[in-house]
Amino acid sequence: MTEPGSKIAERLLARPSGATMDELIAATGGPQYNVLRRLAARGYRVRKVREGRVTRYFAEPPAHRSVTLSVSPKGQVTIPKDFREKLGVARGGELRLSFEEQGRAYVDAPRKSVRDLFGALGKPKRHLTLEQIEQGIVAAAIGRATRR
Repeated sequence: MTEPGSKIAERLLARPSGATMDELIAATGGPQYNVLRRLAARGYRVRKVREGRVTRYFAEPPAHRSVTLSVSPKGQVTIPKDFREKLGVARGGELRLSFEEQGRAYVDAPRKSVRDLFGALGKPKRHLTLEQIEQGIVAAAIGRATRR
């Protein structure tokens, strides 16, 4: 499977040396001005540097990745998959939304309780019969009594 032209363009623009539009056209088969706009909308800092008759483009990723979320008519928001994975939230999971006095909102996954882990390991396999367990208890009791 081949990589889409927009992904190739993003990778070239994010290099320390950036890319010219001629390099992007050669790698992807067409101009990628829309990729520059999309990167800027995602918070990347897009710089243009003139090199004679050619412009070199650089796309520097933001320190903290952010996305713009749309609210549906029902008041629902879709969180991108990579954000859900980083938060450790599966389908039907819970998130906590909190606000600061400055008007900032934070989203995080509620802390897990030890009780949430119940059943994660499954049932242990039995290696001893009930008679063997009872014999072990009797032997331990006799051993304890003889040490006193």
